[in-house]
Amino acid sequence: MSFYTSLTGLNAATTELAVTSNNIANSATAGFKRSTASFGDIFATSPLQRAAAVVGQGVALKEVAQEFSQGFVQFSANSLDLAITGDGFFPLQSSDGSRTFTRNGQFMLNEQNQMVNSAGQALLSLPVDSTNKADFSQPPSALAIPRQTVSEFRATTEVELGLNLPSNVEPITLPFNPTNLRPTQDDFLNGLRGFRSQHLATVYYVKTQAATSENP
Repeated sequence: MSFYTSLTGLNAATTELAVTSNNIANSATAGFKRSTASFGDIFATSPLQRAAAVVGQGVALKEVAQEFSQGFVQFSANSLDLAITGDGFFPLQSSDGSRTFTRNGQFMLNEQNQMVNSAGQALLSLPVDSTNKADFSQPPSALAIPRQTVSEFRATTEVELGLNLPSNVEPITLPFNPTNLRPTQDDFLNGLRGFRSQHLATVYYVKTQAATSENP
């Protein structure tokens, strides 16, 4: 009996190491939830024995439970990556129609413009009505996002500025000289150059007359 008791302890330690190793190996896996192993004592008794006098005969694994506590949420370079704060799962559907749930929000677009994970499972979503509210009377379907095409670039022709300039500045009588901009005031304007790239435009102001009550 002592050999069996020792053997159950070794098996329990092996299981604990396996669970811990799995947690460490997946520490960098998005959406992974760590597991915890629970153990209990083994007792054997009969109606003729007092339960208080029975000695434990080993240890047994009760369960390996996952902890679904909130993990860390961080930004990524992929605009399709999603994260859930609080309770909930992402519903997924495989090509054979089977459905699963996950906390891993790393998605991409497939050839059908559907949001899928690395295993090709499609993200499910509810359709929306005319007011852009979820229609819970309809079954969920694969979420598709049409790819946006880049149109032909057009140069900016007009810019509208809303700003306030100090009224106590003395008018400048010198002509505007782009090589000597010290007596002028400047402001910065962010514009676009090409696709998703910015350049900085500088706007200069020259006061030509003093402020009056009619023209402050």
